[in-house]
Amino acid sequence: MKKTLILFIHLLVICIAAQAQLKPGFEVQEYLELLRVSRQQTDTVIKNDKVPSPQQYHMIYRSPVGPLQNRWDLWVNNNKTAVISIRGTTTSQVSWIENFYSAMVPASGQLHINDTTTFKYNLATNSRATVHIGWLLGMADLAKTIIPQINRLHQTQGISNFIIMGHSQGAAIAYLLRSHLATLQQQKTIPLNIVFKTYCSAPPKPGNTYYAYDFDYLTRGGWALSVINAADWVPETPFSIQTMEDFNKLNPFVNINKATKKQSFFVRLYIKHIYNRLKKPSERAVKNNQKYLGHMVYKFVKKSLPQFREPAYEPNNLFVHCGTTVMLMPDNAYQKLFPDKPDNVFTHHMFWPYYYLAQQEYAH
Repeated sequence: MKKTLILFIHLLVICIAAQAQLKPGFEVQEYLELLRVSRQQTDTVIKNDKVPSPQQYHMIYRSPVGPLQNRWDLWVNNNKTAVISIRGTTTSQVSWIENFYSAMVPASGQLHINDTTTFKYNLATNSRATVHIGWLLGMADLAKTIIPQINRLHQTQGISNFIIMGHSQGAAIAYLLRSHLATLQQQKTIPLNIVFKTYCSAPPKPGNTYYAYDFDYLTRGGWALSVINAADWVPETPFSIQTMEDFNKLNPFVNINKATKKQSFFVRLYIKHIYNRLKKPSERAVKNNQKYLGHMVYKFVKKSLPQFREPAYEPNNLFVHCGTTVMLMPDNAYQKLFPDKPDNVFTHHMFWPYYYLAQQEYAH
């Protein structure tokens, strides 16, 4: 009996050890496989694409397509690790409208999606955190099917390791999803023992400085990687505008009169003149962004979401990067394979350039 018990415990330990645990930090083979998985989201033929098929994972679920053309796939491997693969921008006009709908909204609040659906979210603890409204809408739609699938896999197969993967628009949504899942774990909507690791490939900037602070603290220690090709323009978007209001409350710009009160009258007058010349253009630019990429684009979004109520936008446009950056740096050999072509602005943004650079720079 004692020997049987010891044998049982030994086998149990082996089974537990066999379930590979996710590790923080960039692992190139892990990323290459995730690119192979993410590539399967593309329905159209991509010229000169050489990304192979996935080698370790197989797909078990594909979500319905949402009103803004968002979709995600669920993949698993033999080591009980699951991948939530979020599709990027498609050729559909409404998919691009989601990108251009780039006004900022608070990182905590609720969206009236339709008369029966209100999406409540809390993506950051800092009240000054703001995020891209278009990608928030995309995440809200995908969360409806992602949460049940996470719980189902955990309950039926004991899977507690999940990788969130997105390329391009999918990467932007991946940031917001990771933040959302953290809140759901705190609320015990999904189990606390689930471990999430996030790869954002070719990612645009999802929110402002204070959202980035929160996200980077949440995923500190290498649990969220942002992989960027230095030749790719997409990670440089959306347009970012910094105003005096974007600084922390304690700063030397908050009270220009107090800071210059010891100066002579004419010096104070000159400094105030320069200060206003620097301050007002950025504030006007933020207002224009709200007008054109907020209120105006909302009219197009409403065609796909007729009952969606326009939210109040924040006077903020300071988009910044999140996550631990993994830089892919093109060299002369890369430039020969992927020369700049004015007629194809996505030359450096597609899966194959990222796959090629990751192999060349990290897989040795």
